Amino acid sequence: MSNRRLSDSFLSVLILLLCGGLFFQLFSNAPLEVPAQISLSPATLSPYPELEGVVILVNHASIEDWQQLPGIGPAKAQAIYDYVQTHRPLNRAEQLLEVDGIGEGTLEQIRPYLSFAATS
Repeated sequence: MSNRRLSDSFLSVLILLLCGGLFFQLFSNAPLEVPAQISLSPATLSPYPELEGVVILVNHASIEDWQQLPGIGPAKAQAIYDYVQTHRPLNRAEQLLEVDGIGEGTLEQIRPYLSFAATS
């Protein structure tokens, strides 16, 4: 009976060592850092798929160009156009907050489609 206890003990130790080795292998290959957040590109979550690829050159856009954007009707498009003509060149989207009728919500809707790049 003591041989049976010895073989059971040996088997238990062997299983314990194998499990320990397995855990060591798993944890030694784990990444050192986990990203704090996952960022998604605006195109992935765009509520306006029909505007994919639309880019408005802020300092050169026509009233019709502005009307393509979400939340921009004829009156807002005219107000933006007039403001840009008076104050250009604009170089930041936040400058459009000075236009009557453009608030934070509207700016965030149109921001992905704005470009301040110079044209030649």
